[in-house]
Amino acid sequence: MIGGERFPFPDGTFDCVVCTFTLCSVDDPFRALTETCRVLRPKGRFLFLEHGLSPDAGVRRWQRRLNGVQKVLGHGCHLDRDIKRLVSGVPFESVKMDEFYLEKTPRTHDYVYRGAATR
Repeated sequence: MIGGERFPFPDGTFDCVVCTFTLCSVDDPFRALTETCRVLRPKGRFLFLEHGLSPDAGVRRWQRRLNGVQKVLGHGCHLDRDIKRLVSGVPFESVKMDEFYLEKTPRTHDYVYRGAATR
């Protein structure tokens, strides 16, 4: 099984990498993002849709309280990953991101980051 922290591909292999609701459960999300950047060709795109840390302090407190149970029930899923900080910390040339709450989902589980980054 291939984990997100190491891909068996040479540098600059792909034009596009898509990641959906994955960064919450990989062991080292920053390493997974760095690896994603590595396998993208110049001007390659990273498209993502991820849930994570809410900007609302009350929701964040509950995300952190529920995190231990969520990791067990959600097979390693973390409710409180700061996707914006993680993606912005990778040397992409540009990052565009929308953030919003989904409808009809508990606030602790539905803060979403949707975006595109270019290498």
